[in-house]
Amino acid sequence: VDRLASGLSRLGIGPGDTVSLMLPNRLEFGALIFAVSRLGAVYSGIPVSYGERDAAFMLRRARTKVLVVPSGFGRVDHVAIARRLLSQTPELGHVVVLGGEAPEEPGWLSFEELASAEPLDQPPVVDPGSLAHVGFTSGTTGEPKGVMNTHQMLDFVCRRWVEHQGEELLNRDTVNLIPSPVGHHTGFLWGVLMTALLGGTAVHLDRWKPEVAAEVIGREGVTAMIGAPTFLQDLVRLPAIDPETFPSLRIISIPGAPIPRSLVPQARETLGCFICPAWGMTEWGIGVAGSSRLPRERVEETDGVPVKGCEVRVVQGTGEQAPPGQMGDLQIRGPGLFAGYLARPDFTAEAIVDGWFETGDQAIMDEDGYVSLVGRSKDIIIRGGLNIPVHRLENLLYGHPAIADVAVVGVPDERLGERACAVLVLEEDQHLTLEEVKDFLLAEGLSKQFLPERLELLEELPKTQSGKIRKFEIRNWLAQEAEQQPGERAQTR
Repeated sequence: VDRLASGLSRLGIGPGDTVSLMLPNRLEFGALIFAVSRLGAVYSGIPVSYGERDAAFMLRRARTKVLVVPSGFGRVDHVAIARRLLSQTPELGHVVVLGGEAPEEPGWLSFEELASAEPLDQPPVVDPGSLAHVGFTSGTTGEPKGVMNTHQMLDFVCRRWVEHQGEELLNRDTVNLIPSPVGHHTGFLWGVLMTALLGGTAVHLDRWKPEVAAEVIGREGVTAMIGAPTFLQDLVRLPAIDPETFPSLRIISIPGAPIPRSLVPQARETLGCFICPAWGMTEWGIGVAGSSRLPRERVEETDGVPVKGCEVRVVQGTGEQAPPGQMGDLQIRGPGLFAGYLARPDFTAEAIVDGWFETGDQAIMDEDGYVSLVGRSKDIIIRGGLNIPVHRLENLLYGHPAIADVAVVGVPDERLGERACAVLVLEEDQHLTLEEVKDFLLAEGLSKQFLPERLELLEELPKTQSGKIRKFEIRNWLAQEAEQQPGERAQTR
C-alpha cells in the first residue's frame, strides 16, 4: 500500500483527487483502495463488466485523474477501451495496466511500475471528514448518480453492522468470501473494508460460478459471505449440499434485492448457518438487518431491525408516520448517510429533506420495530442485486427508428428476483426480435447486464389521460400471462 501510494503521488495524486479502478475482483484491488485512502484521495469503482458509455460518464463526472484497468478480462480488451476513454476524458492523465504490459506511450504505465516506488517519507494527514469514495448507482434519473461517502461515514456504517452481528460471527478469524464486484458498493464495503476492519481474510471471486464458490468455501474455510439473494439461491440448489458440507460457514447476509421469504429458512436448513436478511443501498451500506441475537422467527419473516445509529421511519403520503403494520415510504437518517450526489445538488435536495433520506422503498414497521420491505416506489428493476436503470434504458430504446413507444418493466423471476422486459409499440410495418433489440442497445454503449431479457410487442400502451404510461397495468397483465402460460412468451397484441 505504501509503495502504491507513493507511485500514485508521483502521478500527481493528492488529497481530493479521484482514482478510478475498473478491475475484476483480485488481490491488488484492496491494496489500491487503501493506497488511494492513504493519500487522502478519492476511490471510485467502475465494475469491470460495464460498457464504454457508462465508464466514460463516470470518469468525467468524478473528474478522474488516474484509471487502473486489467490487461484484459474475459474477451474484453480493456486496454483498447482505456485508450478510447483517455481521449474522451480531459482530466484523465494516466492509465495503469494490471496483469500485463502497458503501451509504451505517454500517460501509460504498468502496475509493477506503479508499485516500485519507495514509500513516502511523510504521507499526508487525512481528514476523516473528507471525501473518501464516490460510488455510482443507477436510478430513475436517466444517469448514474455519484454517491459521496466520507471516511467517517463508511467507518460508521461498517462498525455498526459488525457490532449488530456480534463477535461470535464476525471477528479476526473471519474468512470473508467476496462474490460481489468490488467495483460495486457491496464488494467494496462488505468485502474489502469490513475484512480489513476485522483483521480477517478476504477471498475474492472474479466471477460468480456456484460450483466454484462451493469448492472455494470448503477449501478456504469461508466463514462469512455478503451478497445478493441470487448467490444464496444458487448455493442452496447445488446437488448434495447439506449442513455438513460447509462446517466453517457462520453467516450469509443478503442485502441489495427483494428476498424471497421462503429462501431464508430453506437456506438455514440446507447450509446450517445463520442467514441474515438485510436492507441497504449505496447511500447507506446496511441500515436494517437481522441478527442471530434476535428471535429467529421474527428475523426470518421480516428484514430485521434498524442497525444502531440508523434512524428509520415509515411515512405515508401526508408526511406523517404510518401506524404500525401499515405500508408507507421508507426514510432513514443518521451519521452513516451519504454526503450527497456528486455534482447534482438538485438530486440531493430532492432525496434528503430535513435530514431524512427518501429511499424509494416501501415498507412496513411493526410495533416491535421490525421492518419488512414490500416494494419500491422508484422505477427500478433489481436483477440479482443489480439495479437496472429503467429510464435510461427506455430513452435508448426510444432512439430506435422502428420503435414508436416503450415501457420497461420488471417481471418476477424465482432465481434473480426480477428480469427486465421491454414492452414495445412498433412503427407500422416494422419488426423486431429480442436479439435485434439487444444488438441495438449494445451498439449504443449499454452495459450487458442492463439488457432486457424478454420482449413483448403491443399495439398500444395503456396510458392515463395526461399521457403517462400505466405500468402497473402492464405488470399485472404480464403476471396473469405467467399464470396462464407458465414458461411461454406472450405474442404480439
